[in-house]
Amino acid sequence: MTPATPKTEILLLRGSSLLDAETLHPIATLGEDGVWRTPEGAVSDSIAVPRQAATAIVKPAEQLAAEKAQDATWVAGQLERVAELAHSQRDLTVDDCRAVLTARPYKSSLMSSLMVAAAHRGLIEKTSDHRRTSRATSGGRSVRVWRSRVYTG
Repeated sequence: MTPATPKTEILLLRGSSLLDAETLHPIATLGEDGVWRTPEGAVSDSIAVPRQAATAIVKPAEQLAAEKAQDATWVAGQLERVAELAHSQRDLTVDDCRAVLTARPYKSSLMSSLMVAAAHRGLIEKTSDHRRTSRATSGGRSVRVWRSRVYTG
């Protein structure tokens, strides 16, 4: 990461006026009484010049790696809930799994990742069956039914 260089604000001093160098609009004017005033006439004894905040520069590959690591952490943290469910139910869907999770998925593709990870771990296996989802926000689409490989009844 490269730190951002602060932006230098340039002000112009023209006679008794202080101007913005880019727009040439007056920022303050020194009156005959020795008091600085804004263009609106407000008395001012200080001028605040905004400074650009430092921002991190992240390469796309680094961003992608960080997102993958975050996804993997979420999946690993939820696999135990799926394992418990697989021990207690013969068949299950993503709706069943979602109901027992301790942390909601922050993107929808994580549920698929979780189910595939559970299958790789030997907890569940795909079937050709599908059911209508119980989630109202999913528009009644169908979801895959997974068979538990560790069901203890």
